[in-house]
Amino acid sequence: MTRRSVVAQLGAITALLSIGCGASAFAGPAGREIERLISRIDELSGSLRGAVISVEDWRAGIDELLSQVPETDLMKGIDFERLAARIGFAELGVSTARIDFGLDEQRTLHFLPKLFAVNTGRSIIPHGHANMVSAHLPLTGAFRLRQYDQVSRDERALTVRPTADRVIRAGDLSSIGEDDDNVHWFIAQEPSYTFDVIVSGLDDGREQTFEIFNLDMEAAEPTANGLLNVPRMTVSEALRKYG
Repeated sequence: MTRRSVVAQLGAITALLSIGCGASAFAGPAGREIERLISRIDELSGSLRGAVISVEDWRAGIDELLSQVPETDLMKGIDFERLAARIGFAELGVSTARIDFGLDEQRTLHFLPKLFAVNTGRSIIPHGHANMVSAHLPLTGAFRLRQYDQVSRDERALTVRPTADRVIRAGDLSSIGEDDDNVHWFIAQEPSYTFDVIVSGLDDGREQTFEIFNLDMEAAEPTANGLLNVPRMTVSEALRKYG
């Protein structure tokens, strides 16, 4: 399914979310566009969690939706200046903040919106996932991004296949699937921020809502067919080496 057909099949939105980081943040046409954006991301993510659409369709739909709104408008909509000032930059790794859209107490989103702050030379450490997908839109700055398919895993390592090694800047969306591009590693080339859309609990039958596997990419051992066998690490180990 193409990006545009995914978005077209989202259907009519019965009601816009009651969202906002303050009355002025969503005033005017730009504010209403952000309101529609969040509503449609929520609808798309709810369709994924309900198994109405595939992960591939979700990735294509998120790509199309986020391409429709300028990063400057999105930054106003999430009250970027306030959030960025509050979280600062971490000495190792990243600083994060959950984005509060001022939802009515009776309404929750099907996705988790977060802001990530990564200072020059710091990284979102290399890691893979289970039972979740996510999309990452740089708002400012630049990253070196490496991604890998997750081929298999056990308690000690993941077997992965390289898929991407590129520089991304504001507006260059990346996302992960359940296996495709599932492992990623961002290194900030300058002070950088991303808007993240995270959907977890894709399989309600699993004991854990989601899992993250931190990886020692520098210790990866090549195997057959261009694959890499990569040891797993604890969070503290990964931050010391890669943060």
